[in-house]
Amino acid sequence: MSHVAQHAVFVALLLATGAGVADPVEDAAAADEVADPRQWLADMNDAFNTLSYDGVFSYFSGSELASLRIVHMMVDGVQQERLIHQNGAPREIVRRGEEVVCILMPGDDLLSLESSLPSGPFARAFIRRYDVISRYYDLTFYGEDRVADRSAVRLAVTPLDEDRYGYRLWLDKETRLLLRSELVDGDGKPLEIFQFNVLVIGDAVNPQALVPSGSNEKARVTNFTLDTQPSVPVEEVVRWKPGWLPAGFDLSSSNTRRTMGENKSINTMMFTDGLAAFSVFIEDMPPAGAADMVTRNGATVAVTHLTKGPNNGAHLITLVGELPTATAKRIAQSIRFQ
Repeated sequence: MSHVAQHAVFVALLLATGAGVADPVEDAAAADEVADPRQWLADMNDAFNTLSYDGVFSYFSGSELASLRIVHMMVDGVQQERLIHQNGAPREIVRRGEEVVCILMPGDDLLSLESSLPSGPFARAFIRRYDVISRYYDLTFYGEDRVADRSAVRLAVTPLDEDRYGYRLWLDKETRLLLRSELVDGDGKPLEIFQFNVLVIGDAVNPQALVPSGSNEKARVTNFTLDTQPSVPVEEVVRWKPGWLPAGFDLSSSNTRRTMGENKSINTMMFTDGLAAFSVFIEDMPPAGAADMVTRNGATVAVTHLTKGPNNGAHLITLVGELPTATAKRIAQSIRFQ
């Protein structure tokens, strides 16, 4: 559901945080039983999209710990999903196929979601392709564990260069649904952690759990469409191009959006290597001005960079994604108008 996004090859991936060191004999037995880790990743993706599940999970993003409930089912061949925040401001996000409805209270800081959705968790989940990551990551089993009272098989996804992060994955032994994930830096330090605490899978999931809570007259309801098709001809957008990208990253979508209440357009591009992803936003220099800057929250880095565009005008480039800082800065500083 998800992130996970990219650093030096590290030995620490062979250790399980909070679970001790896996027994080599256990590792060998587990590997014999589960066969190809790439097949497990493909099955994990299928399970995420096709299974019925209702669970409460914790999500640590580097500076904040959140608790959420997710309900997912296939109804008449259409994915339906309800995400309910368990702490902080009351909020729900409901998805039916490509349609997303956000139910938020006035003053909720998630009201800014409208401008950031293309780089959010929904988009990352849709573009990740676990069947193509083996060229840029090493995949290995490393024992078994237990998560949410379910038996799990552990996989390490280790980057082969310094331009992406690695992952530790705990997959349900029975259904191969993802039970826990850690996005880790080059030293094996977790930057982002997702883990189910309580989970129901299959026929025990109640379809009524997909129904949003009773209406609140103060709530704001916002609708989105998860549409990755360009809203303008692609050639108009990709005239802005990075002069350098890490091997394996390709343009997955691009469009031009109008900002709310302003007569201003923002060129948007998303890049992915199948697992890691980042977005680039390009706009005219804001009236208030801007400066080169780098900020980080857990695995997500934001880089702003000033450059010249058409007619030598000043433009602001903002890159947001799950990348090492040095890699993100190099990409942002290489972007030019062609």
